[in-house]
Amino acid sequence: GAGKRTFEFIKKVLTDKQAIVMTYGEQLIQEGRQEGRQEGMQTRSLEIARNMLHQLHLGIEVVQQATGLSRQELARL
Repeated sequence: GAGKRTFEFIKKVLTDKQAIVMTYGEQLIQEGRQEGRQEGMQTRSLEIARNMLHQLHLGIEVVQQATGLSRQELARL
C-alpha cells in the first residue's frame, strides 16, 4: 500500500543522497592526496636545492634553472 510506496521512495532518496555524499567525500580525499603530493614535491625540491647550493657549491642561477625555485626561495636556504 501507501506505506510501502513511501518507504520505497524514502529508501531511494536516501540511497541517492548517500551516493552524493560518498562522491563528495572521495573528491575531498583526492584533493587532499594531491595537495600532499605537491607539498612533498616542494619539500623535495628544497632539499635538492639546498644540497646543490651547500654541498655541490653550485651557483644560484644554476640551481634556480635546475629546480624551478624562485630566487627568494633559494635565498632562504
